[in-house]
Amino acid sequence: MSIGKEFELIYEGNVIDYEERLIRNAEQELLQDKPGKWCKVANQYTRQLTIISYNPYPEEEDPLDNDDVEGLPSIKHIYMNTEYPNFYRWGFQGGRTGNHRIIYAIHNYYRVIMLHYFDKHYNGSIKRDNIIPAEVNYENYCKDDPNLY
Repeated sequence: MSIGKEFELIYEGNVIDYEERLIRNAEQELLQDKPGKWCKVANQYTRQLTIISYNPYPEEEDPLDNDDVEGLPSIKHIYMNTEYPNFYRWGFQGGRTGNHRIIYAIHNYYRVIMLHYFDKHYNGSIKRDNIIPAEVNYENYCKDDPNLY
């Protein structure tokens, strides 16, 4: 992973609501003095968000590297079911908390715009129904800050 200049993180859509739910559930566990699944997911989310703020692009896969580095975000370029070439999917397994997915855009080479959170209950590519809210949020954002590419 290359570390360069930090990207500006911007929130649109329901990603802030997801973060608030994550924090609220983790706080409840801590108040009960029983850190559990939500604390673990909140910790993982925070670490991965920091990594994405410096390198929001998917890591190049090395076919000879079979060691899965724990804690690195699973990022995939979204090229199906959307017309935007700058959309990415960040996903991580939360066990009993869900299969968390966030769609984001890399905007004008220096901003990461978090567009839409959803819990993926299926296998395979992201469905169009999950991309539509991200596209609407991105289009609304671009009204004030047009996309340069």
